[in-house]
Amino acid sequence: MSDIQQYLLDYDRNKKEASATAQRSATRLKDGDLKLLKLVEELGEYFNSEDGVTRSRTMGYLAEVLALIPPKVLSLQQRNLLCDFILARTDDGEGIGNCAKALTALEERGKWDSERVQKIMETLLANTNPLRQFKQQSERYPVLRLVDMLMAKYRDALRTLHDSTPDFLSRFIAYFDGEKDPRNLMVVFSILKVPMAEWNIGADAQDLFDAVFNYFPITFRPPPDDPYGITAQDLKDRLRECIASTSDFAPYAFPALLDKLDSTSMNTKRDVLQTITSAVAEYGPHTISLYSITLWDALKFEILNVQEEDLAEEALSGLAAIAKTLSQGTPGPLNAYLRPIFKECNEHLEDAPTKQSQAAARILHRIANVSPDVTNILLAGILPTLFTLFQSADAMAKRRGLLEVFVQLIKANIGVYGDWRSPGIAGEQSANNALAQFRDQALEVTMSGLEDAPVEQVSFRVVCLDGLLQLSKARGLLTDEHIGKIIQLFYAVVVHEQSYGKDDVKNGAINGLVEIAHQKPQVVIEKAFPAFMAQLPDTDLDGSSGYFSVLEAFAKLASEDKVFDTVILRLKNKFSSAVNQNASSSYIIALLSAILYALTKGANKLEQNHESSNHYQDIVLPLLQRTSSTDSSHPKAFDDETTLDLVGRICNIIVRSHSAEQQQAVAAELYTLFRGTAQDELPPFNLNANPETNRTMVVSTQLLASLHKETRLPCEIELLVSSLANYTQQPHLSAPVRSASLRQISLVINKYYSTSALKTCMEPLINGPLELFNADKLDPPRIRVIFACLKGISLRSSPSLSILYPHVLSFLSHPKYGTTIAHGFSTLLQPDDLLTKQNHCQISGLHKQKSFALLVPNITRLFREAPADMKPNYLIALSGILNGMPFDIVMEEVDQLILLLLQSLDLKGEDLVKEAAIATLTSTLVEKPAVVEEHVGSLVTRLLANSVINKETRTPPKVRAAALRCLTLVPDKLKLEVVLPYRRQVCKKLTAALDDRKREVRSAAVKARARWLEVDEAGDDE
Repeated sequence: MSDIQQYLLDYDRNKKEASATAQRSATRLKDGDLKLLKLVEELGEYFNSEDGVTRSRTMGYLAEVLALIPPKVLSLQQRNLLCDFILARTDDGEGIGNCAKALTALEERGKWDSERVQKIMETLLANTNPLRQFKQQSERYPVLRLVDMLMAKYRDALRTLHDSTPDFLSRFIAYFDGEKDPRNLMVVFSILKVPMAEWNIGADAQDLFDAVFNYFPITFRPPPDDPYGITAQDLKDRLRECIASTSDFAPYAFPALLDKLDSTSMNTKRDVLQTITSAVAEYGPHTISLYSITLWDALKFEILNVQEEDLAEEALSGLAAIAKTLSQGTPGPLNAYLRPIFKECNEHLEDAPTKQSQAAARILHRIANVSPDVTNILLAGILPTLFTLFQSADAMAKRRGLLEVFVQLIKANIGVYGDWRSPGIAGEQSANNALAQFRDQALEVTMSGLEDAPVEQVSFRVVCLDGLLQLSKARGLLTDEHIGKIIQLFYAVVVHEQSYGKDDVKNGAINGLVEIAHQKPQVVIEKAFPAFMAQLPDTDLDGSSGYFSVLEAFAKLASEDKVFDTVILRLKNKFSSAVNQNASSSYIIALLSAILYALTKGANKLEQNHESSNHYQDIVLPLLQRTSSTDSSHPKAFDDETTLDLVGRICNIIVRSHSAEQQQAVAAELYTLFRGTAQDELPPFNLNANPETNRTMVVSTQLLASLHKETRLPCEIELLVSSLANYTQQPHLSAPVRSASLRQISLVINKYYSTSALKTCMEPLINGPLELFNADKLDPPRIRVIFACLKGISLRSSPSLSILYPHVLSFLSHPKYGTTIAHGFSTLLQPDDLLTKQNHCQISGLHKQKSFALLVPNITRLFREAPADMKPNYLIALSGILNGMPFDIVMEEVDQLILLLLQSLDLKGEDLVKEAAIATLTSTLVEKPAVVEEHVGSLVTRLLANSVINKETRTPPKVRAAALRCLTLVPDKLKLEVVLPYRRQVCKKLTAALDDRKREVRSAAVKARARWLEVDEAGDDE
């Protein structure tokens, strides 16, 4: 049996076997076992068959064989003969797709000359025109790929054919007429773009334009299982490229596009606006000058009468593109385009503030951002009128509206000419900035507005602030003296003005100083710092408290790298003076808070320059020595745990950026804090130490957190953990000290145990005198130690968790402390600001998944087995775990948890548990609604019960609002027939929530009831 016979036999039964036959034929040709002439002779009988399918498959066989032959097997003469043979078969009407595949395969085996390319193209146009006569997409697609390949590789040959054959282009355009398949259209648009962009299309321009514009707008929606991945956006982008490819289309494109701009479809309008912008960018200044005014008249409507915000943005982009294109030509057309814009915008400014004046500001801002020439012309055309209107305006609202436009123009100007930190698109041409002509007038208007306007005119003064800030940023516009006056004005607002309302003006002034510090740090240091320091007293014994706003503003300046060190130095010096002058605790706390804020803002600089920084010597050591001192140098404020927490945080942020070797000096004094007392006389090692020394554990905790895990601790790890475990159980400890000491246990276990030692790290606490897991000795202090240990271990995903977790779960049924254990689970996965990677902790990326897998299935199992009075403990524990768990982890098990979550909503006095349960149910409705459907009655009833206040349970507002938001989602996410039976019940019950005392709850109730009322309407429609 010949290869062709075998191929035809296998084709319907097993295409892989058929392809293998073609591979064998190709191999025989390569090896010389089969001659090409012999192969063609064998095919002759089948090419002459009366059955069209046989003829088509025979050509398919030849195409596969040619595609599998290595290059250089066939000679040029053989390739040409085969090409002629295949072309002769194109008038058959059957197998045109396989003919195209065979020709493509031939070309891949060796390039063609120009004459052959032209012959192929002419033959295709003669024998297969129009291509739509072939009904199967799979037949047309290979032909289009062949033509696309010819266009890509043989541009000159096809352009020559076009130039020498008058009717070629018209026949070529008609060839693709009527194509509808998206995959084919992507290729058609690619093919037609070549003559559009590269050929002289002359009288065929309109036909060529119509060939693609007939598909505008694209309304294609890909099927759900589309294997080709072609989207509507792909087609839109390719079509837009065609329309924008040549300025010859302008007479047809702009009228047609503007006609479709009147469409009521937002998608169509969006496509039109995007296409106009693309066309404007490509057609060139000469062509665009003919249509610029027409386009302005059409596009302005979309901005002045906003229907959709994104449509207004697209229209603004179009107007800016026109200005940009015209600015590349002669000045005349650009001025002609801008003239009606100036006229229209100035008219709207006369009525400011209105929506139209705001729209005018957007138009001017976007166009001014285009180029130096455009912004200079625009400023000259707008600012004289704007300032005249401002001076003649009586109403403050109108002045504010005009200044808002002015601020937009300055921002656009900065976009073109840049700010002090970096030049804009104009490069180093700030000397040519037309804004310089209006500098003095602008400064006078904005400075006098900020100084003279009554404090009640908040919105006007905020705009003045913004104007001054933008003027100070504009590159090369103001001198340092001008910027200094603005700084002094901002400073006066911060320091000397009384608070008013939400302090928007003060906050704006503070943020303005910070922004100017980014631009001109040295001017801020010279002008603002002395004034700020003068307002900060060495002591506040006179009872003054005006320093709070000064400290806030000054600390915020630290976010600028170039003033960071100066801010820290001045604050440190002021703190030292305050301590020496016996200032009040509130003032010392305020100064420490400012230092901490400044250090936090400049944390990146600390990390970069920790080796050259003196902050350790100048800040950390003095603070630690003051903390541990007992003489007259010890500030009274340092007797308060809140102050010591600030001290610890300041030391933490400085020390943690140091290397392990540099940290060793601090580690050695972790508990002694440079006080010269033996370590074993102090907490946590000495349980009978002076009670005053307990407070310093707060600072030690922050220091411990800052250390690298390679840093050596001042004692053996096991001794430290056991000492801490015993210490935390002392009944006289304050809550901050106990909390800090428990966090030390978590930190030590997490950082310092090796992976192997971690598996047994709790054994001394379990088997030793403490007997942590002895149910008879269980009490709240021991429970706290258990969860402190588990938190450090769980973050590392230690294998020991598979042994430890079951022990702890068994305590949920403890008759006395089961509920306490249950609440402990909420601490396991909650974030802790000390147990972080910034503090060099070891945190596994999968630690939450591991804890979920070990805990949740066991809790659901134990819940089913537990007696009724113990079941709440398992629900509390479950909610505590889920509260810190990303829903994508929970989702896999949520169908097993749904009943437990619903029962959690019945618990009394467990508001945090309810909140966590509602959050998980809400996520379930969004991500996996099918799980909820069979429980919808229970869900609705329980959510309603938790959305209102009743006598039995005082549900807090946060839970009520969350229940209502979840209830709103039910009709959105579940099928109509599932939720419709509950409509009346929900709408009736929600009436009470509409009168809730809390606005957040009332708002959620209104939305929920409105959504449930729509349920009946949807049912009626159906």
